[in-house]
Amino acid sequence: MIDAARARRRGRAIDRPHRFVYPPAVSRPPLARLLLLLALLPCACAREADVMIPPPILAQDERLDLTRAIAERDRGSTVEVLYATNRTPAADGDRAHFTSVPGAAALLGRAAVRLGEPGWSFDDLVASDRTSRAEDDPRPAQVVSIEPFGALGDEAADAAFVAAIDERVARSRTGEAVLYVPGYRVSFNRTLTFMGGWAHYLGRSSAVMTFAWPTGTRVWSYLTDCPRARAFVPDIERLITLVAERSQAKRLNLIAFSCGSPLLADALVALRARHPDDDADALQRRYRIANAIFVAADIDLATFARSQLPALTTIARRTEVYLSEDDVALKVAAFLARASRLGRPRFDELTREDLETLAGNDRLVGIDVTGVYGRHETTGMRGHGYWFANQRVSSDVLLSMVYPFDPAWRGLVHGPGKGLWTFPDDYPERVVTAVHDAAPELRREPAAARP
Repeated sequence: MIDAARARRRGRAIDRPHRFVYPPAVSRPPLARLLLLLALLPCACAREADVMIPPPILAQDERLDLTRAIAERDRGSTVEVLYATNRTPAADGDRAHFTSVPGAAALLGRAAVRLGEPGWSFDDLVASDRTSRAEDDPRPAQVVSIEPFGALGDEAADAAFVAAIDERVARSRTGEAVLYVPGYRVSFNRTLTFMGGWAHYLGRSSAVMTFAWPTGTRVWSYLTDCPRARAFVPDIERLITLVAERSQAKRLNLIAFSCGSPLLADALVALRARHPDDDADALQRRYRIANAIFVAADIDLATFARSQLPALTTIARRTEVYLSEDDVALKVAAFLARASRLGRPRFDELTREDLETLAGNDRLVGIDVTGVYGRHETTGMRGHGYWFANQRVSSDVLLSMVYPFDPAWRGLVHGPGKGLWTFPDDYPERVVTAVHDAAPELRREPAAARP
């Protein structure tokens, strides 16, 4: 729960309902920040094993059954994830599939990801979803095979990629495609297994894709990999265009994490610049982008407010930003950049005009996860991985990817000052009731009605 002092600090934000307003942050002297950075680096190593994320609370409530609408052919422990990657392919037979070395082109393909223990049936997996907790040992996951299509821009490869999207969309009840741009320090397999879990929780009904850009798995890779990744922005731009122009997806939801966020933001800014005469409605018809979601975004706050936001909130129906004052990784990133990050903003870095721009944008939603009940990290720096470690936060992200409803419908409330949305203590009851009422097809059948 948010403590009283923190609540008072937030209460000084601009008092405008339903708008995005940044809270102030407590500054620290440079020497203290440097000591903090040096103290944290040794403990910031990520988990090497490929595992499933904890299930969102929506997958655990007895009133809901997220699997009811899953087609019989998809009822297995293996899911499909589409990928684009600038990584160099690994040697034949190497289970890593791709290295961390940048390649000459963006390659397209699809992967089969097994969720849970080897030999698990679909029923075994679902039973595990209902009982698994964030505090438990994570369940295993594995990329069991990949099917390369070829290079992005090659007609045969593009056609195969689009056909795979359309095949999934054709038997989908919602018809959306989801594209994820990860942060750094993750292997190709880790990114694919991560999105395999999301494909499962989305009810196997979404075409799930990831842009797995090249990055190493060392802490210091941040200093080289994240700046270098800006070179891959044109490929993200081309990938979004391919999906929008040629697939049958009804809408496209985009999500980026950590230093993957500036890559997605820059790609969307570039797409908007392609069509300067198009208004928001025309861009929506062209690209069908429903939500652009930024989680723990390692984006310069002032750059976002002044340069990126106008394009983002024109090309997407809604731009959602998840942030936390307790995100230590972004605290370190802010020290290195000498400017606060979007995912852990400092109120006093913005001008009054900047704040008015943020507060007055109807298409921008800010969600503060500071103090939300549950875990905020599985490994790595404290408070940075909340969107997959925290079962409440992951439920909200899940709904953002499926239903184009506002935060109030999803069970969120305004925090002190009414600037940012946050999670109330009774969030589990609120969100399950909302889904139960809005999606009758997901209601769990009474035991007597089951065969």
